[in-house]
Amino acid sequence: MIVTRIERQRRHRNRVNLFLDGEFAFGLHEEIIVKAQIRVGDELDPATIGIVKSHEETKLARDNALRLLSHRMRSEKELRFTLLEREFDPTIVNNVVLELQTKGYVDDRKFAAAFIRDARLRKPAGTAMLFQKLRLKGIDRALIMESLNELLPTDTEQELAYTTAMKLLKRIRTSRKPVPQEKEKQRLTQYLAQRGFPWNTIRPVLRKVFATVVAVNPTEAEVIPTDVEAG
Repeated sequence: MIVTRIERQRRHRNRVNLFLDGEFAFGLHEEIIVKAQIRVGDELDPATIGIVKSHEETKLARDNALRLLSHRMRSEKELRFTLLEREFDPTIVNNVVLELQTKGYVDDRKFAAAFIRDARLRKPAGTAMLFQKLRLKGIDRALIMESLNELLPTDTEQELAYTTAMKLLKRIRTSRKPVPQEKEKQRLTQYLAQRGFPWNTIRPVLRKVFATVVAVNPTEAEVIPTDVEAG
């Protein structure tokens, strides 16, 4: 087939339309045309056309991936899923993801660390919840545990759970309707469990929280020691 015309697209100035034997064949990024050294009058056999189309799809997949990564970090699984959902060839998706991993643009270890830090800043979350969320993102179990142990060790998790429980208890005691202490314990336990804190963290935290009586009014908070202890 003979290249009879190469025409720049009106809406996308970095792309061209390729005409073979007088008829429109397909669109290409101008970078592909330049690299393949395609000129009007050249003869393209089916194998060459297949290679050119593959290079074009690879560029499109890479550009899509980079746009996704420009918005936020993505795990390998997330990136693969999105590209496949956009109907890119699986082999091309695999090649693009491997290329971006080699360049450091896709790194599940960095993703896990950033996810944990961000989650802690936005809303308190325990190791169980973070583990589950990262698994859904496709992060390896061992890598998740390594990241959690490094960024959310037991003492830090207990400190976070304590701060979370104290804030909730103050909100409970600010309400007009008094709540029995057992009910307070139940609500704190349920909330901490929902936020992914394990029982071996919740139990000592409750003991610490209820080792004090928190007197709260709309303008100030006062902590008064007492001998009350959680069961």
